[in-house]
Amino acid sequence: MNQSSPIRRPERQRLDEQIAASLADAILDGHFPPGSTLPPERELAEWLGVNRTSLRQGLARLQHMGLIEARQGSGNVVRDPQRLTHPAVVETLVRKLGPDFLTELLEIRTAFGALIGRLAAERSTLDDARALREALDAAQSADTSAARQAADLAFFGVLIHATRNRALGLLYRWVEQAFGGREHELTGAYDDADAVVAELRAISEAVTAGDAAAATAAVEAYLQASALRMVESYQRASGA
Repeated sequence: MNQSSPIRRPERQRLDEQIAASLADAILDGHFPPGSTLPPERELAEWLGVNRTSLRQGLARLQHMGLIEARQGSGNVVRDPQRLTHPAVVETLVRKLGPDFLTELLEIRTAFGALIGRLAAERSTLDDARALREALDAAQSADTSAARQAADLAFFGVLIHATRNRALGLLYRWVEQAFGGREHELTGAYDDADAVVAELRAISEAVTAGDAAAATAAVEAYLQASALRMVESYQRASGA
């Protein structure tokens, strides 16, 4: 391996994902600026210590993310990461930039709270109310932090559906997906079962009652509290 290579070698597990992550890190670190062309495949494969087949699979992931564009006669041209919104790119930014960038993402998530609460209270149906209660029961019966995390995502999926605003649903899901592989570092935010369940119950009760003001306050309070817990969990897990 070339000792001056700016790219770290990937682990053997999930090789194509590791290759893509290594190259994405190099791009975000500025080793390959926007508009530049990645080195030839043979050189990249040597740097990374992988075969050409695995390398091409990793490059395909980068193309799917939008970080590179394959151009006939030019090779793999690097695109500007700051212009991209693919969740995998944002996940890479979280990994590179750490808790500060995670906090910025969570600020966006929290900002949706008022609109989610108000619209859900105003537009929810009896079916939505039943689905919220079922989602709350699932959170209450969850016996691990990971299970509560999954229940939280399911609960908010029901809540978003109750708003009857498809654009809001797309935007919120984008922010949620942006956490990507960071789930394992954020799972500690769900250790306190009593807090999570109590906060979700307050949302469910306000929405079911059709109380827009209470629902707005409950969703905002939960998103703010969970954001703090997520950042703390991330810092503990990553040593940041």
